Amino acid sequence: MQNLIEQFRTEAEQIIGPDSPFVKSLTSQKPPQRIYHYTNDVGLKGILESGKLWLTEISGLNDPSELNHGFGVAVKELKKMVANEPAEGQNFAHDLELVAIRNTIHRSADFFICSFSLCGDDLGQWRAYADNGRGFALGFDAAALETATAPDSFPLTYNDVRLAEIDREIISKMLHLARLPELKNDLSIAFMTYVTNAAIFFKHPAYENEMEYRFLETFSVDTQPNINSRVRRNTLIRYRELDWKNVAPDALREIVVGPADQRNARHFADECMRLWNRNKNVTIIPSTIPYKG
Repeated sequence: MQNLIEQFRTEAEQIIGPDSPFVKSLTSQKPPQRIYHYTNDVGLKGILESGKLWLTEISGLNDPSELNHGFGVAVKELKKMVANEPAEGQNFAHDLELVAIRNTIHRSADFFICSFSLCGDDLGQWRAYADNGRGFALGFDAAALETATAPDSFPLTYNDVRLAEIDREIISKMLHLARLPELKNDLSIAFMTYVTNAAIFFKHPAYENEMEYRFLETFSVDTQPNINSRVRRNTLIRYRELDWKNVAPDALREIVVGPADQRNARHFADECMRLWNRNKNVTIIPSTIPYKG
């Protein structure tokens, strides 16, 4: 029985593993010239003073539902494909649907993400991630940051049709095993692992304007990496640190000042740079968006 699970894992790796054609098509791309990290005044001070970026555990992101969206696509395809299967296969799909409903998919592994954008002046991101336009977008040299740091990096894909295709490929490799009740637990874990791995590379098409470029670290639930915690509204948010200033001190190239309060924000950015980062190659520029509060 264990050999059957291992065979499924091997076949699934070929579909969505690090060396699969789809993943390679993303991770092997030439890095973009510039990637932007939107933040508020506290974030700007912290990033410049500490020289560190945070990779946040996925359940603590601004939109933690994104992983469940991707997993939900997989469950939808699974339910279609077991519709004419014996009861064991339909029960297998039903149990996985409960995982999606209960928002517990992130427990299958630890995913730590630092989000950037290919666009440094986007109204939606100013409002969502940069204090409603009063914050900043830090522009980093992507190649310098990637060369000096460990996380995987790639652009997100905003295409549910493509995600569903990948999920169907994965499902086709394990559908016959879903009929075997004695494999249920091990197969569920393996299946969740690979469809979650697929979901990490996708986001709902409604977010396409964000043009997200993601840094990712993934750990199995049995691994104990060095993890910090911060507080947000009576909740502990887990994160890991990316020490960009020590490993790539010249990676920061640009600070875009948000459109809502440019005079005060520009002064604040100048003061932060004077105190904590005297790199003369960093350009501070204003957003060009006419802002309405």
